[in-house]
Amino acid sequence: MLTIHGMHEWEVVPGLQDTGGQNVFVNQLSGALRKKGYKITIANRGGYTHLRTGNPQSGLRYKDSFQRILYLEDGLAEFVRKEDMADRFPNLIAALSEFIQEERSTIDMIISHYWDAGMVGGLLRRELALDVPHIWVPHSLGMVKKRNLPSEAREGLRMSDRIAFEETVLHEVDFVASTSSNIQETSQNDYGYTGDFLWLPPCVDPERYHPRRVSKKDPVWTLLSQLTDLPPEEIRNRKIITEISRTDKTKQKGVLIKAFAQIYPKHPDSLLVVSIDRANTALADELIGLIKSTGVAQATAVVGSVWEQLPAIYAISDIYCTPSIVEGFGMSVQEAAATKVPVVSSDRVPFVTEYLADSPNQVLRSESGIRIQKGAGALIVPAGDIDGFAFAMDLLLSNAQMRKKMGNQAYKATIPYFTWDHIVQDFIDGIYHIDRPS
Repeated sequence: MLTIHGMHEWEVVPGLQDTGGQNVFVNQLSGALRKKGYKITIANRGGYTHLRTGNPQSGLRYKDSFQRILYLEDGLAEFVRKEDMADRFPNLIAALSEFIQEERSTIDMIISHYWDAGMVGGLLRRELALDVPHIWVPHSLGMVKKRNLPSEAREGLRMSDRIAFEETVLHEVDFVASTSSNIQETSQNDYGYTGDFLWLPPCVDPERYHPRRVSKKDPVWTLLSQLTDLPPEEIRNRKIITEISRTDKTKQKGVLIKAFAQIYPKHPDSLLVVSIDRANTALADELIGLIKSTGVAQATAVVGSVWEQLPAIYAISDIYCTPSIVEGFGMSVQEAAATKVPVVSSDRVPFVTEYLADSPNQVLRSESGIRIQKGAGALIVPAGDIDGFAFAMDLLLSNAQMRKKMGNQAYKATIPYFTWDHIVQDFIDGIYHIDRPS
């Protein structure tokens, strides 16, 4: 299993640069394959100290006798962002090949994640003449990102290089594992891919994410109290809007903050819980400044890494809101849906538009002409529409019956279909029952 960029760990610290949903996905997929009897080595670029803990990213880190992380050292003792990873390919391949040959590992399949790992997987197969299937999980594609991001936001992202690498990977892999229909359509229509697809969407661990009653003694209340200076009993009486994702401009957290600021005077009993990682200094400062300047600091809990408390945060949320403009699927939305939380989302989140929406959607209009779509489990807003997000959140905050009904529908669309045991068995069957191209 190849996931080259970011800081991969068994306990993922969300919000770190190039680290987030993909890392969670890889760990969950590894766990599902382990239950099917596979042994999994997850290869990640290492050789530098962890940006937060200061621990060395080196050697092998075992979860159990079936699952381990291998940190590849390529001679450069510093973090490398994913856009610049191509420069490290020769050294990464050399390190990985040496490890495999010294250990005399038997490899049954290669599963690579994102374009950088897709390239490493193809180069590794050629280097060692491996006659094994290579399955590529793109998670997102450069052509989608290029369409969705404004030109000024694409600066420094090396989009042309990325798209060229993706074209190379698509011509070499045996299967593309689609995490959404958008991946499949873009692979075919924009890249001309004519090969085989497997279905591998993000899934939910229902033992971790499920509807629950959160007790008054749960640490989540103390956490939010400390972050807001509000007493826990007051927080328990507030309606909570939540957004959890890495701190990246594509997540459009500023849109959420501005929309919340519009509705807060009407809903002073509301609370915004938003994740902002202060390691991304410039954007974090901008967002925290926005919270202060819009006058909602007293009603906003800025959380960092909340992995342990995340199930409880979802469970106490009244709305999950994501204005994101670039999503491969929408894992945090899915986790919230599995907890019976209704969703307000942009129209760029595949899980929402494909599974929480109705076909056709009902169109709702405000008195000022704002148009949003009402799906079974979500209100869907045009990306970037601050007034639209404010209208949608106001609508749900004002209607407890709608929140309950949409939360139930979101849950039914998610559980039991999007569970790893179900999806991974179909994934494995697809690999071995579809003829590989010669």
